Amino acid sequence: MTNLDEVLNQFKDELFNQPWVKEYFYYKNLVENDETIKKLDEDVRFHQKEMCKNKDDNEKYFEEKAIYEKLKNELDSNPILVNYQIAKEEVFSLLVDIKHILS
Repeated sequence: MTNLDEVLNQFKDELFNQPWVKEYFYYKNLVENDETIKKLDEDVRFHQKEMCKNKDDNEKYFEEKAIYEKLKNELDSNPILVNYQIAKEEVFSLLVDIKHILS
C-alpha cells in the first residue's frame, strides 16, 4: 500500500467518523428499512401516475390530486425522512467543501 493509499484510508475513516456522516448513514438505513415510508412512497407515485392518466377527466384528476397531496404531505412530514434529508444536505455540503479544498 502506498503512502497515498494510507492517507486516503485515514481520511475515509476520519470522514466516516464525523457526526454528520454517522447520522446520515443511520437515517439512511432507517428510511431504507421503514415499511411505512416505502408504502407511502409507492402510494404517492401511484396517485401521481393516476393524475397523469386522468388529466383529461377533471373529476378523476382532482380526486387523484387530493389523494396525492394528502399522501405527499404525510410523506414529507415523516420525522425520519425529514431528519434523513437534513443529514443528507449536511453531508453533501461537507463533500462540496472537501471538493473545493482539493480543487
